[in-house]
Amino acid sequence: MLHLILKNAHKTMLVMSAILLVACSTPPTSVQLQPEISFKQTGEIQQSALMWKISSQDQRIAHYLIEVTRGDNAASLINESQSSRLTIENLLHEQWAEQGIALQATSKNTINIQLIKLLAKVEQNSLTYKTDANIVIEVKLTAENKIFNKTFKSHYGQEGVFRVSEQTVTKQLNDQLSQLLNEIVQDSELNAKLHQF
Repeated sequence: MLHLILKNAHKTMLVMSAILLVACSTPPTSVQLQPEISFKQTGEIQQSALMWKISSQDQRIAHYLIEVTRGDNAASLINESQSSRLTIENLLHEQWAEQGIALQATSKNTINIQLIKLLAKVEQNSLTYKTDANIVIEVKLTAENKIFNKTFKSHYGQEGVFRVSEQTVTKQLNDQLSQLLNEIVQDSELNAKLHQF
C-alpha cells in the first residue's frame, strides 16, 4: 500500500514539475520576419517609362512585433531582430526590378514605402487566447509634380483554447505580411502608374 502511495506521489511530482517548467519558460525577446513574394512575372517584361528611386520610412507607433498580455500582468513584448522596414523595401525593390521597373538611386521620381503598422496583439487567459494582427503599408509615388498614394491593409483575428505559442503567432504574422506584399506587387493600379505615370 505504501508502495502505491509513493508511486502516485512520484507521478504527481513529475507532472507538477513539467507544468512549472512550461509556465516558467521565457518567450523569445526578438524574432525575425522572413516574408516571401511568390508572384512570378509571366510573359514579356515591359520596361517602365520612368526611372524610380525607392525609399522607405518606419511610421509605426509600436516598434515591436508581438504584444502578449496575460490578465493584469505587464505585457510581454517581442521585438524584431532585423528591421522589418528594410526587409519590406528590399523585397519590393527586387520584385519591381524583375517586373521591368527602372530603378536608380539618384532619380527624382520616388517610390516611398511607409510602414504604418505591423503588430500582433495576443490576449492570453488561463484557458483561452485571442489574437489580433494588423499590417498597414502605404506606397506613395511622386513624379513630375504628380502624386499617387495607395494604402494596403491586412487584418487577421483568431480565438482558441489553451495557449498560443509565440512561434505560431510569428508564423501567422509572416504569412500575413507575405500575402500583403504579394498584393502590392500584383496591384494593377499601382503597376500602371509605375510603368506610365
